[in-house]
Amino acid sequence: MAEGKKRGGPRGGERGAAARPGAKAASADGVDERSAQLAAPLKRVLQRLPETQRRVLELRMGLVDGHPQDPADAARTLGISLGELREIEARAFERIREVIPLQQLQRFLER
Repeated sequence: MAEGKKRGGPRGGERGAAARPGAKAASADGVDERSAQLAAPLKRVLQRLPETQRRVLELRMGLVDGHPQDPADAARTLGISLGELREIEARAFERIREVIPLQQLQRFLER
């Protein structure tokens, strides 16, 4: 009985996890491909924003380091209040909606 517990313990989980990375990689490749296709248009959109708006979106969406920050952390990083951050973020999204027709982004959302 103790032997059965050993097999079901951490080692068993490790083997299962080791068998799954290939499946995750295939899934990640699809995401990486979509990310690469979206990167250039996204970069062009962000370049049209004022620096503060761009910086807020980069922090909030994790566009610089891959780790999205919650509003409070992003506000602290930028040295502004939470209310200011929310206003800046809202203005940034309004500007994006004005600049880019939704149809251009729709092709990325359908996948």
